[in-house]
Amino acid sequence: MSRLTRTRTRAALVFNGTAKFGKNGTVTSTTASTRTLPASFIQDSYGRPVVPSPLNLSSWEGTFPRINGFVKPKVTTLFDRADYENFTVQALPTAMSSMTTLPIPSGWQLDLVAGTNPSRPLVTIPELIEDLVDLPKQIKGLGDILVNTRKRLGTPKGLAGEYLGVQFGWRPLIDDLEKLLNLQSYVIKRNKELNQLYSGKGLRRRLKFVDDTVTTAIVSTTSVSTSVITHACSLSIKRDTWGTIRWRPTTPPPYHPDDASQNAFTRRLLIGATPEGLAKGLWAVIPWTWLIGWFTNFGKYTLAHSWSVPAQYENMCFMSRAVATYESGGVGATNTVDDKLVADGKLIRSLKTRVVSNTVTVGFNMPYLDMFRLSIAGALFTQRFAGKSISVF
Repeated sequence: MSRLTRTRTRAALVFNGTAKFGKNGTVTSTTASTRTLPASFIQDSYGRPVVPSPLNLSSWEGTFPRINGFVKPKVTTLFDRADYENFTVQALPTAMSSMTTLPIPSGWQLDLVAGTNPSRPLVTIPELIEDLVDLPKQIKGLGDILVNTRKRLGTPKGLAGEYLGVQFGWRPLIDDLEKLLNLQSYVIKRNKELNQLYSGKGLRRRLKFVDDTVTTAIVSTTSVSTSVITHACSLSIKRDTWGTIRWRPTTPPPYHPDDASQNAFTRRLLIGATPEGLAKGLWAVIPWTWLIGWFTNFGKYTLAHSWSVPAQYENMCFMSRAVATYESGGVGATNTVDDKLVADGKLIRSLKTRVVSNTVTVGFNMPYLDMFRLSIAGALFTQRFAGKSISVF
């Protein structure tokens, strides 16, 4: 049977509740609360051959946040009692009904291939050489700060310069030294990957992309005469993205007579003593390529293919997931003679998509200005314009 697409649905969820208002034991008014949610569905494929296929899923499950119990207000002009049964005070939050998954970044295929390539380096020789060349200047700068702190750090321009020196000098150096000190643990981990690559099933890897989580407090109220009932809920929306890929060898496994030979080969991969590692390192030491990397992942194209470990990728998938949890918290009433209220309910909405690709392309994106990038941009601006008057005309 050829592979076919299908759509499966599940009936919409409906939550009914009531609020009954009365006086002297007689119900005089009833208010209904009805919340109807969209139907759940999943669009996928079935049949043979079994291969990764596009996926689109939207599901609802759980119980709408609600209240149960009774309230006796102090002011009884209209009512002296209100009874609540599965009553929903708040409508479905807009952030939950309009929730979407994170957008697919341009060039995600190249990010996935470069981040999982069996030949990828841990550090590169050109970058290590650059660290050693810059080290005397960095040590001299540190000594100047200790000798004359006020002069080096007493002005915005000087402070910005030292900050950039830390981010582009000391920090990469310390990171590379830490990796070299823990090189053996990385060798063990990479050996496991290579063993999986030649296991017959290939090497399946998963690479995380971006994620975010937003939690919001939602407080809703309803009234009975002059009594006010407050229902507190929380809405948490968690979104994450990741990619999956499978690598398969294109040649038989190389002959390594002992563990020492295997470990030596893996060390060469990790320290970048390979064509892939040298190309990556040479690109990294070109001035201002880090800024190009904010807009495009072109610099990762050096790892678009695996030469040192002959292997070919297949079945690249980009997964996006969003999960919203709308959960009841506490409930309380004011200006009452007597009340007994409980709140419960947790509603979950899930979205999941899968995009399949076998083509690697370079991506171009507007950079996401997180705190680190903003600090770099601010330091560069300060260095350039500190002490100068700026006219907007």
